[in-house]
Amino acid sequence: MLNLKSPVQVDQRTHLFLEQNPSISESLIEELGQNLSQVATFIQPILNAPSRCEISSNYIQAVTTGRTTFLTTNLTNVRSTQVTEMANSWLIGRSNNCAIAILEKSISRCHAVIGHHPNEGFCIMDLGSSNGTWVNGSKLVPLQQQFLKDGDLIEFNKIRAEFFVSGWAAPKSSIQETHY
Repeated sequence: MLNLKSPVQVDQRTHLFLEQNPSISESLIEELGQNLSQVATFIQPILNAPSRCEISSNYIQAVTTGRTTFLTTNLTNVRSTQVTEMANSWLIGRSNNCAIAILEKSISRCHAVIGHHPNEGFCIMDLGSSNGTWVNGSKLVPLQQQFLKDGDLIEFNKIRAEFFVSGWAAPKSSIQETHY
C-alpha cells in the first residue's frame, strides 16, 4: 500500500491522483518501490497531458512502466481525466462496456481498440466501425493494427484526440507477447 503520509512531500494534484486511483498507486509503488518522489515524477506527465494538446482539446495518454499499463483521457469529459483499468487493450466506442465510452451518435458501439505490445509499443485498430478511424489523416483499414507514437492525431469520425505516451518500457527479457 502506498504510504501517502511519508516524509517526502508531493504536490496536491499528485496526492489526489494517487488517492483516487488506489489499484494503480499500489501497482506503481510495488514496481517503483517506496520512493514517493519517483512515483510523483512518473505521475506528472499524466497530470500535464491537457497542456500538451496543440491540435485538439482532447487527448488519450498511454502510460506504461513496463508492468503497469493504463490510459488516461478526457474524451468522456473535457473538464476531468478518466483513468482506465490496467490492461493490455482498451475498447473505445459508444457502449458503456467500453474502457473509453464516447457518448456520441457517430461513434460505433465498439469502434476501435488500443492495444499495448510491450516489445513494440501502443497500437490502434478500427473494429469495422460505421464512420471510420484515422491516424494523422489516414483512414485505418478495419482490423489492421496501426502502431502509434507520441503526438499522433487519432480521429473517431469527427472526434479528435491527440495521443501521448509517458513512462518507460520493461526490459525485453521479461516481456511476453500480448494478443487481443
